[in-house]
Amino acid sequence: MRRARGFTLLEVLVALAIFALIAASVLTASARSVRTASQLENKTLAMWVADNRLTELQLADTPPADGRDQGQVEFAGRRWSWQSEIQATSEPAMRRVTLWVAAEERGARGDLRERALVTLSGFLGAPQ
Repeated sequence: MRRARGFTLLEVLVALAIFALIAASVLTASARSVRTASQLENKTLAMWVADNRLTELQLADTPPADGRDQGQVEFAGRRWSWQSEIQATSEPAMRRVTLWVAAEERGARGDLRERALVTLSGFLGAPQ
């Protein structure tokens, strides 16, 4: 009689254990990659919101006054909150604008500047 050749139960279990470890590593890396891509998308969209707001301020017929302002905007199917602060600079003909943008979330509390995804600084010509 010839003996049948094949894998023993122990060899099969070791192979399955190795496969499970590799699969778990791949899934963890994939989840991290998806999370990173989502964060990058949010930051990119928030930067566009800030850039759009700065452009609106720069193109306004009447330059905005110094101080703080805030609002909300819908962009890319999402709701965003922004806050701006306009200050005088050492150059009398220029004013500094700082913008903070955060995704609007349910139950979000606290200062928008602390939960902002991006901060953008720019300059405006001072009113004549």
